[in-house]
Amino acid sequence: MLTSVLAAILLFSIYHYVILPVFVSPLSKIPNAHLTSFLPFWIWWKRRTGFENRSIFAAHQENGPILRLGPNEVSVASLDGLRQIYTGGFDKDPWYIGEFRNYSTPNLVSMMDYKPHSAQKRMVTNVYSKSYVQNSPDLQTLSKMILNERLLPLLQSAADNSSPVNVYDLAGAAGMDFMSAYIFGITNFTNFISDVPSRQHYFKLWRNKERRLPGRDIAHKELESICLARCKAAEELSQQLIEKPPSSGFPTKPVVYSQFSSQLAQKSSEYINSQSKHLVIASEVFDHMVASHDTGSISLTYVFYELCKNPVLQSSLRSELLTLSPTLKYYPSKTDSSDPSSTAALPDPRSIDALPLLNGIFYEALRLHTATPGPQPRITPPGGTTIDGYAIPGGVRISTSARCLHQNGEVYPKPMAFQPERWMNGDGKGFGGTEEMRRWFWAFSSGGRMCLGSNFATQVLKLIIASIYTNYTTTIVDDEGIEQMDTYTARPVGDKLILQFHRVE
Repeated sequence: MLTSVLAAILLFSIYHYVILPVFVSPLSKIPNAHLTSFLPFWIWWKRRTGFENRSIFAAHQENGPILRLGPNEVSVASLDGLRQIYTGGFDKDPWYIGEFRNYSTPNLVSMMDYKPHSAQKRMVTNVYSKSYVQNSPDLQTLSKMILNERLLPLLQSAADNSSPVNVYDLAGAAGMDFMSAYIFGITNFTNFISDVPSRQHYFKLWRNKERRLPGRDIAHKELESICLARCKAAEELSQQLIEKPPSSGFPTKPVVYSQFSSQLAQKSSEYINSQSKHLVIASEVFDHMVASHDTGSISLTYVFYELCKNPVLQSSLRSELLTLSPTLKYYPSKTDSSDPSSTAALPDPRSIDALPLLNGIFYEALRLHTATPGPQPRITPPGGTTIDGYAIPGGVRISTSARCLHQNGEVYPKPMAFQPERWMNGDGKGFGGTEEMRRWFWAFSSGGRMCLGSNFATQVLKLIIASIYTNYTTTIVDDEGIEQMDTYTARPVGDKLILQFHRVE
């Protein structure tokens, strides 16, 4: 009897784990990333050991644009796949819930279904549109304050005292200050550039959460509490502004918070249901802040890194930046009567955005050192789909990744070389390069689920780069561990890039 049961179990296992996935499954016709891809163990091991991105990329290089990663998982590296998966309304994989949901409440990143995502996105998309951020007086005011009263004085002090700076850490602080000021108002922003102890505490909590270190859940709860406190302050400020409109000297409004709150108030009966309004807002803006300090710090760090390796490029960039009117020159001496730093306006954001070399440096750094190079998983719809000639049934985990797209040598010749000029030699449309380059560029994803804050991030990061390299040159002090992690979000392995800043007149 026991022998018969064991034989039945063995036969079932052979059928279920070998015959079915190898010979019967529709995915059996798709090239395997590895000879054991009909089992889940190969891709599981690559993820666990930190080799997922490079292994998938290498497999695509060897086997073509569509691969079977596991018994029910496919990777795609083609425009056909990109279009169908990310502009076709495929729902997200449940993985996003565990990684990005806050307060047990969904936000735009962790929402699975397409329709509620679209409804919530429409509530906040206006204040992140390119025209809005370029014309926002609040963003101009907070940008001037953070640059001239926080970031540039710190860098000037570092230059005067020959003190090295960890720009990876500082970039995260700057990203948080800009984003928190835009969300909650300048009176409620984080001030991490100046408040080093608060910055270090916050980022320690974030590392515990993100890297699943001991105390992860406790750290996440404290991070949530910090965000909730700022939401409360922004709500009070919003009410004050309704009751008494601001005077011309008022710092800045809580732009994002006010927009989202007012939209939710209009749609509460049909949208929130049993969910609490304040948790819906908090979950959403928590994610916006994460993006600002996490991916933003990575992008800035690798811009600095590439510029440090090429002093001639730094000089060329500074020459271009000095064509701005007004310039971004910083005058540190407050006792100098000729000091215009307290009154001079920043250049029009459109003029900064139009600088071809700055633009090329920015997009080339995002291409070569993408902050989120890992797969962006979706689930094929019930009726299935056909990609690159292969029929894929419903319920399959399917993804592409920025690394596979950005290192296509047919689109980006010498793909591992940092060549800003590739974005300056195109057709003069969009954000530079050729149409084919723009179609394959995926630093902000694409479709209805693409990065909500891409325009905000582009404007702020370009402004920071322009402000720094108008006034300083940089050299590397310590770049040990500068290689990127092989993870979904790819920070520097060493959590640092130590630079020396040198004042230029």
